[in-house]
Amino acid sequence: MKKIIVIMSVLAGVFFTGQSKAQINISINIGSQPEWGPAGYDYVDYYYLPDINAYYNVVTAQYIYLLNNRWHFASTLPGYYRNYNIYNSYKVVVNRKNPYQNNKYDIEHYGKYKGHSPQPMLRDNNAYKAMRNNGNHYGNNRPGNGNNNDRRNTTIVKKEEKKAIKQTNRTIKQDSRGASRTTTSRTQRSR
Repeated sequence: MKKIIVIMSVLAGVFFTGQSKAQINISINIGSQPEWGPAGYDYVDYYYLPDINAYYNVVTAQYIYLLNNRWHFASTLPGYYRNYNIYNSYKVVVNRKNPYQNNKYDIEHYGKYKGHSPQPMLRDNNAYKAMRNNGNHYGNNRPGNGNNNDRRNTTIVKKEEKKAIKQTNRTIKQDSRGASRTTTSRTQRSR
């Protein structure tokens, strides 16, 4: 009788652990999103680009565009889009499988954004910069890294460093009872 109870409890344990596998699945793909993507999204499957009625697949880093009534997948847009500026265009986040198969829906609902101003981009988001740089203030824009060596980031870093210095000017002072309190050295007078 004891063996039967032990066997039944083991089988029940196996059965219930098999059912509870991966009930919570959280995916964050901030690092794989392109820098021209709109800020504020922690997960993106596709961007719909209403200006050219095309999509961008974040996972595969491919554009999906319509040509001769067929959807084409490519890492770059074709030549007839050479004047299209992805940084200055409006992007719609689409998180559904194969959104191009329901393109009429996107045209109806998001076509009104054609020609709209762009949203704030990831490249301008401080949290995104910190994550991409991994503690390296200059990221990949240092001389010799093969990038355009743009110095705009150094100005941003200097501003960020000034903010950090201002915050470190805060001091912890002990009052006469021994309790600590945080005060700003500029505004607090000594007693």
